[in-house]
This record gives sequence, C-alpha cells and structure tokens, in this order.
Amino acid sequence: MNIATSVEVNRIVFTSASDSFTLNLSPSAPGVRAELIFSGIGISNNSSVLQSFLAGDGGQIIFNNTSTAGGATRIGGRGAIIFNDSSTAEAATLEAWGGDYFDEGAGGIVFNGASRGGVARVRVFAGYPSREPNGFVDISHHQSGVTVGSIEGDGNIFLGPNDLTVGANNIDTTFSGQIWNDGHRGSLAKIGSGVLTLQSSYTIGDTVGLILVSGSIINLEFTGSPDVIASLVVNGISQSPGLYGGPISGAPHVIPEFAGSGTVQVRPSTLANISTRALVETGDSVMIGGFIVQGPLSKEVVIRAIGPELTHYGVPNALANPKLGLHDATGALIASNDDWIHTIVGGIICCPQEDLIQEIGFAPTDSRESTIIADLEPGNYTAIVRGVNNTTGVALVEVDEWGLNSSVLGNISTRGLVQGGADVMIGGFIITGSGPKKVIVRAIGPELAQHGVPNPLADPILDLHNSTGGLIAVNDNWMDGPNVQDIINSGHAPTDPMESAIIATLPPGNYTAIVRGVSNTTGVALVEVYDLD
Repeated sequence: MNIATSVEVNRIVFTSASDSFTLNLSPSAPGVRAELIFSGIGISNNSSVLQSFLAGDGGQIIFNNTSTAGGATRIGGRGAIIFNDSSTAEAATLEAWGGDYFDEGAGGIVFNGASRGGVARVRVFAGYPSREPNGFVDISHHQSGVTVGSIEGDGNIFLGPNDLTVGANNIDTTFSGQIWNDGHRGSLAKIGSGVLTLQSSYTIGDTVGLILVSGSIINLEFTGSPDVIASLVVNGISQSPGLYGGPISGAPHVIPEFAGSGTVQVRPSTLANISTRALVETGDSVMIGGFIVQGPLSKEVVIRAIGPELTHYGVPNALANPKLGLHDATGALIASNDDWIHTIVGGIICCPQEDLIQEIGFAPTDSRESTIIADLEPGNYTAIVRGVNNTTGVALVEVDEWGLNSSVLGNISTRGLVQGGADVMIGGFIITGSGPKKVIVRAIGPELAQHGVPNPLADPILDLHNSTGGLIAVNDNWMDGPNVQDIINSGHAPTDPMESAIIATLPPGNYTAIVRGVSNTTGVALVEVYDLD
C-alpha cells in the first residue's frame, strides 16, 4: 500500500489473522509531503508477523499525543520518524537509512517533548558512498532524556543536552557510528544485560559523557588510540580524568563494566561551546568573537551567526540577515558565509557544506543565518558578525566543538556594543567533564580605548549566572571584589580599576555572563572567559 499525501488516523489494527503488510510513504510530486500522522492510539499489532511502515525521502511518520508504534513493527526508511508529546516507540524496530548514489536523503528518528523510546530496537545506517548523509537519531529537543531498547549500525546519534539510555531490551548489539552532543553535556548511559559493542575509537564524541552500571557491559572492540570522552560515571560515582578499559585492555584504570582491548580517555573538564548575544551595529560596533584552539591537533568547530531565530525567544530587534567572517591570528579572512544554505567556497572551505551542516545537527532554523564548519590548526581565531547591507540588530555568535580529538577550545572573548534593556551583552559558555573548573570572567571597557576602539563602555558591571538563571556572583570594579589577589596572581587582572572580573570554580554545566553599563551607560565592551587550570 502507498501513501502519497498527508493522512491522519487514530489507529491502525492488525488482527491475529493478518498477513505481513508494508505501507510505503512517497511524495506524489515535488513539494508534496507524504505523511502518516497517528493522533490517537497508534499501531496495534495482534498478529504474529512483522508489519512494516517505510517512509521514503520526503515522507514522514509522526506519532502525536499518546500514540504508540506498537510491537512486531518495523518503522523506518529515508524519511522522518517523529515522536511528539507523550507518544512511545514501545517495542518497534526503528530504522534510519543513509543516503545513496541516487541523491536519496537520509532518514531520521526524532524524539521530542515527553515521548518515550520504550524497548525499541534503534538502527541507524551510514550513507553510501561516504559523501552521502548518514541516518540519525536526534533527542536534542526532548524535554529530559530518552531510554530505548538498543542501538546498532553506523549512523549518527545527536544528544544535545539529554542523556540516551540504551539496553532496555537486553539484547547484544554493535555500533560503529558517532554519538554527538554539540557540546551540550548529553551522555550515553548503558543498562541491561545485553552487551553493547563499540567498534571505533571515534564513536563517542569528546564532549559526550559515559554512564555505566554494574552488570551492564560495553565491549570496546577496537585497537590503537583511546576514545576520548568528557566524563565517566560508574554506579553513580564520577571517575577522575585518566585512561580506562576492561581487564584485557592494559589500561591503568580497570572497570569491570568494560570488555575488549579498547580504552577510553576521560579528559579533564574543559570550556566547550561558547556563545554571545549582543547588538550588532556597523563599523567598530560589529560583534567580534575570539577563541583559541589549544592542543596538539587541529580541531573541527562549527561557527554560527544567528539572528531571525532570536525572535522565537522573545528577543526584540533581531538582526534580520547576519553575515559571518572567520579570521586567523594574522587577521586574514579564511572563511565566510552569508545564508548557511549557500556555502561560500574559498579560503579553508573547499566544498559545499549545506548537507553536512544538516547531517550533524547544526542547521539554523532560518536560511538567512550563517554557518561555517572549519578544521582549524591550534591558534587564535576571530569570528566577526555583521548585518548584510549594514543592517543592525541583536545577533548571537556561537562556536561549537565538533571534532573528535584531544584538542579543545581555550580562552574565549566577544566584543560588542552594550546598551540597555534587552541590548546588554550576554556571553554563554559550557564546562564539560567530570570535575570542577577554575575560570576568570572579565568585562573590559576603558582598556579598549588603548587599542583604538571608539566609544568604549566607561564602567562595565558583570553578573555570572548558572543554568537555572541563579546569580552566582556580581562585580563592579575588580579591585573592590573579595579576591583581588587571586585575580592579580592569575595574570589576567584588568588594566583599569573600573573594569570587572570574577574568579570562580564551577562544576560542569551551562553558565551566562551578562555585561551592562553602570547607571545604564552604553558603549563597546569585551566579555572574556579564561581557563585557569
């Protein structure tokens, strides 16, 4: 049976006498979406045979409300399988196929809202050949985290800030794809008696944590370099940075929940993704974000300039069409982008990036926003955000870790125009890992005049907030703070007593630094975060 348009149903029932059945969803023409929407009970399979629902490229199978994917069902293809609200995958087999030679797109399995994975068997596959997009699972927009029966295949898994718990169906599976969290602290948790075999030292992203419990085994079936991970928790206890493996791995730290010859390297806590929201004007009042790639290897990062999307979060006067330029330490322009759906090839950008931006989960919601994926050698870099045709408005510049290696994002800073109300400057950063990190956060104003920056903010005040919005610390004039000597000893004391600085030892999490002018004064300021460990 084929569906070529949009169909909404309450329930599909297979009786005990039903034969095996396949329903295909393929659009009838370009621009037409073939979709099957379950808004009530969902799929009830009372037969003893497998029932299949396959979404082709451009097709969707959507479970809303409390609908279920049932049991003994196979749901997948190169379309989208979406669980919304309080729907459940129950005991289905979910498949996301990779793209192929014929420009067929990749499939995706998405869990939103309070949806549940049940004991579903989740299978994701890479595209073929390798340039084609991979099938994926995305739980980054879920409200808390998802448990599924198992994962297998060689596609991608996007966690965002959420944990994915696997093993609820107690079967043995093998996975050789890649698991990402975009630097937002999501972890992979393993439960159940089945063995999860990981076949690559690049499977777990270096900002992703790993959570293990007694009796639940992960088999590290690879040799050579360890898989670098952000954190390791075993039976509720965070493990210290170091090299871990199973009894035959030769690792200095042996964990019985590991098997095989492979190892994982738990890295020290690091500064991960960074972002700053500020008013973008013209000339010297554009927004300038700086960061450092530290380590022995090059680092793959995703840099974005966001404007129109901010209106969805109630931000007034969003920059309608941001343009992004990436510069190296010499000031040379090495990459640029205006509208992420159109790659500007040149500099360090050798080929179109639109498909990859979507595949790794960094596609902005508005086509006018800008994105650059860059593989950067260790060093200092600057991302500059302007408005196309000198337009102005509030924008967000982001730098996200993507690559899988031991190099990290180091000290970060953003220069922008600080005004009042919603147009203060807001810098965000994330600490990933298993332990606390000591940082200094600074708000710089008067010093900028020495570097030829006009209209510097004369007296900046700095607030530091945690992920719930709670105020951790506030400073106006760093020499009046409680830890002046620590600031001096750090080597990062501001040069002007009117500038602000906060030293804090922070546990892993999301943090926000807000810079405003005393008495609602305005001007150009710099917000900085330095790693002191």
